[in-house]
Amino acid sequence: MWAAGKRFIITEQMRFISKTASALCCLVLASGIVTASAGPAGAKKTRKPPAASVQHSAIVQAPHGDILPVTASSAEARALFQAGIVAWETLQTGSALKRWRMAANIDPAFALGHLFLSYCTSDPAEAQMERGKANFLARDVTPGEQLLITWFNGVRDDQYLSAIPAMNELVQQYPKDKHILVWAGSWLFHQRDYELAQKRLEQAAAIDPDFAAPLNDLGYIYVYQGDYHHALSVMQHYVELLPREPNPQDSYAEILRMAGRYDEALEHYRLALGIDPNFHSSQIGIADTYTLMGQQARARREYFNARVLATDKVTELADAMQSAFTYVRERDLAGADLAFQGVAQQSRHADLSVIEAEAWRMRARLHVITTSDDLVQTEVADGGKRLRLFRKTKGIPGAELEYLTKAEQALKNAKAIPESDRQDEYALLWRERAEAAARRGIFAEADAAVGQLEKMAADSPSAAIQRAFNGAKGAVLLYQGKYDEAAPLLERDNDNAFSLFRSAYAGQKTGKVGVAPARLAAAMAFNEPTAEQALVGPLIELGGASKEAHLTAIGR
Repeated sequence: MWAAGKRFIITEQMRFISKTASALCCLVLASGIVTASAGPAGAKKTRKPPAASVQHSAIVQAPHGDILPVTASSAEARALFQAGIVAWETLQTGSALKRWRMAANIDPAFALGHLFLSYCTSDPAEAQMERGKANFLARDVTPGEQLLITWFNGVRDDQYLSAIPAMNELVQQYPKDKHILVWAGSWLFHQRDYELAQKRLEQAAAIDPDFAAPLNDLGYIYVYQGDYHHALSVMQHYVELLPREPNPQDSYAEILRMAGRYDEALEHYRLALGIDPNFHSSQIGIADTYTLMGQQARARREYFNARVLATDKVTELADAMQSAFTYVRERDLAGADLAFQGVAQQSRHADLSVIEAEAWRMRARLHVITTSDDLVQTEVADGGKRLRLFRKTKGIPGAELEYLTKAEQALKNAKAIPESDRQDEYALLWRERAEAAARRGIFAEADAAVGQLEKMAADSPSAAIQRAFNGAKGAVLLYQGKYDEAAPLLERDNDNAFSLFRSAYAGQKTGKVGVAPARLAAAMAFNEPTAEQALVGPLIELGGASKEAHLTAIGR
């Protein structure tokens, strides 16, 4: 699977992030790590302990070299930390977190122990607390470690202007550290900078041809560049290097699924579970595959089995959210609405505000998009009067407004979530508002929402925010009939099934004969179980119409 740190956002970002696992967290410092030990490697340093901690023993800083050093004073804590890195590198997240917690308890001033906990835990409160400890302890570690802390915490705190230079400087200082190269490549992959991500990962692989870590994300990069042959070849090598680990089989299965080879994908997911029966990613992969195959009842059973394997509430509710989309695929919108309501309520009780906001947004969407026409054409009602979606009225407001307001309130009330998660979800919320208003023909309000997104995009390089802005602005222009202006914006959001479908429609309306069928084919073959794909797939295939016939039908 991809290595991802957080399963907070459940739409396309959610599922994308969920397979970027070691990507954003912990492939930096695996078995080749250099630690600061109590030996004669360097001069001793006395540190002032943080409040409420025990006195930290004398620390030896490792000299500057090819591998990033790690400051620690306890041999036992260091061993646990490294064991956690190895576990995380093979996607054994629970085992990794357990070891890092033990290491931090033994050595309360272990900065990187706290840092990795903060970045990889699914508990927002724990993440916030550990992030604060890592920031406090940064003053007493090596410059390289300080750069790592700035990078990790910067992207979580929405401080990209400091985080990205820290990443670049770290790579420059340690160009031969294969783990830092892998981590940089994985982060760039998450940001959709595929070209530079590929470069960094291939540099890591060149340093050590038997190093398995870069192969996972390289395989996905090749997929997103349309090179399935190369992607599958890389995954075969990944399996050969780690035959006793479940993740290589899991990643191989996912790429087979993305290629539409569902039966083979199920076979490899089951091989992964044969290696580790508790490997959650493969169980959720089986469920995702069945939902893409159209077997929704079977998919719901498999999602339930995945929830049984979940080791935290975030993962359990993410599985419940994914299961809710099976009703969307069956066109049982009432069932989907009830399922999303259940996720929202459970998330509120668990203080998981981002998942709660996501569930409310999905409930709102069900009241806006019910047919393929809804994705590209405005609605007129009440004798030709435009429906006022976001204006307060004396009566009961529309369901969309109620649910979007609840989503916004959940984000405002959230106390422990990283600011980057909050801002990414706000961007998705503004996108939902913009597209809903444009669908209703309320373009002044749609433009206002796009304006908010434009400000966010100008202030942040976050890939999620940039995609939300391009997709929303392109959609609003499309609803206004400005197809030539909409097309390039939609193309920048080309891993979103809504944008792919709209891009196909824009191509058809502007007479670009070759573009429209290709874009629609891409939308139909979007073999990732995202929120958007759950709606687009059944809408396009409804009635069994061909791609060309469907384009003609919606382009009347």
